[in-house]
Amino acid sequence: MKKIVLDCFILILLTSCQNNDGNNLEELPKCIKPIVTTIMEMPIQTPRANIEKYLYENREVYQVNAQNFPDGQSFVYELNCEYICPLGGIDGIDNDCKDYQNAEFIEIIWTDPR
Repeated sequence: MKKIVLDCFILILLTSCQNNDGNNLEELPKCIKPIVTTIMEMPIQTPRANIEKYLYENREVYQVNAQNFPDGQSFVYELNCEYICPLGGIDGIDNDCKDYQNAEFIEIIWTDPR
């Protein structure tokens, strides 16, 4: 009886585990995959590069954070991967998306797993 209970517990544990780290490339928008490939060819960064989803001006956008150094820029793309604008950089807010501070964070869709 104890073995059956233990086997059931292990089965439930294994089937309930999910990988929610946002690193499943199959779940990413098609045009984001080449960006991830490029990031993975770069040296590892601290903090790790990531891609975040936001709601900006009533549309879903992706913020690519892959230049994690002082004055590095992030880049914002639309759902169809059309480039919108840079964020940060040496010019600071002078080159940011208009009113991006009002964008609503949704989730991190990918983080460099290295």
